[in-house]
Amino acid sequence: MNRKLVYLVFVALTAASAADLPSAWRFWRYSRAIQVPHADALNYITLDREVFSHSENQLADVRIIDDSGQQFPYEMRSQITLPPEPVRVPTTLREKSFVPGQFTQVIVDLGERSRFHNSLRVETPESDFINWVQVAASDDAHIWRIVNPRAPISRFRRNNLEGDRSVRYSENNARYLRVRIELAGDSFEVSDIEVFSSPITKSERPAEGAPLFSSLAPDSGVPGSETRWTVDLGSGNVPVAKFKFVTSQPDFYRAVRILASSDGNEWQFAGGGEIHRYVVGGKAEESLAVPCYEPSGQRYWRVEVLNASDAPLSAVRISAVMPLRFVLFHPAANRSYRLIYGNPRANAPQYDLARTLQIPALEAMFHSNLGSEDPTSNYADARPFTERHPNLLWIALGMAVILLGYAALRAFSTPSPADAEK
Repeated sequence: MNRKLVYLVFVALTAASAADLPSAWRFWRYSRAIQVPHADALNYITLDREVFSHSENQLADVRIIDDSGQQFPYEMRSQITLPPEPVRVPTTLREKSFVPGQFTQVIVDLGERSRFHNSLRVETPESDFINWVQVAASDDAHIWRIVNPRAPISRFRRNNLEGDRSVRYSENNARYLRVRIELAGDSFEVSDIEVFSSPITKSERPAEGAPLFSSLAPDSGVPGSETRWTVDLGSGNVPVAKFKFVTSQPDFYRAVRILASSDGNEWQFAGGGEIHRYVVGGKAEESLAVPCYEPSGQRYWRVEVLNASDAPLSAVRISAVMPLRFVLFHPAANRSYRLIYGNPRANAPQYDLARTLQIPALEAMFHSNLGSEDPTSNYADARPFTERHPNLLWIALGMAVILLGYAALRAFSTPSPADAEK
């Protein structure tokens, strides 16, 4: 009796949390009500882990429908406002010199009417290195002011990692830059210094992303030359934007390699970079996050900190965040809307909105919340019968083999007319 009661309660709760969809949308397995705060204005939805997990074909099946069952156009973006692309500033290399045991020096001329600039990238054929760079600026190439006293550049090609050869510094419009690459051995070969103007304002900084998990300790039984984490996300539909590190180590610079796998056996390169922490002028500088690609169908992730000859980082742990996806739309007044997803046969929609949507800098946008996830109560599987019941094909094949075998036995056991006359 108790079991029957529990079953009836379960059925009742499931029915209460399910939702009917119009007949044209019965092939979508899940839906969520959209709580629209402002009609006739630009609204946006932030997709969460539930949508990623239950969506198909990398969000190609996401749709918005209104209460009349009509499809409603939307635009999906990874950022609501996009930061401006860095602009390269024309440069000429005026000097390359080397002070043994101290540094390699390059003087860069940006021209008489230089625009404001704040970052550079060192181009070099060197393959494996970690070096410190000092950047100074001058209007006349005689009196110099330090605009970045110490920043690292690196490359780890023996580990298939490009590292980072970019350096940011205090924005200025000085004509000359002096780049000193510190090293105690031979000179450092520089093929070019690329200089950029790349303004970043607070409003243009990318969103942090939604957390997937936090504070995961390293795997045990790994050689000290690397620190490793193996992560099972439970689903291959959830992408990872980056891994973040926490450690009590005061000063370090380590390369990081990221691998991904669909089955936990075969691994493929999925990103990499470096993490570091150091002190310059009494101020701590650090970078403790490494971005990764978003391969589809990757359930397992492996993160490796390459320690080389150094001891592993102290008290190191990782967390992960998934990339944000924003769905922008213009809801009409006196209408209700639902977000639907979970159709493996749906293709990505194409709307005029993708080509016509313009977001002025001062336009107000409103965040629409999503209700709880509802399974479709009148769901109809869109796959063909043979895909929905793959075992039936094998059963039919087995039955055919049995029948053919039976027919063959009957043929051998039945005497021919000539034999019967004898």
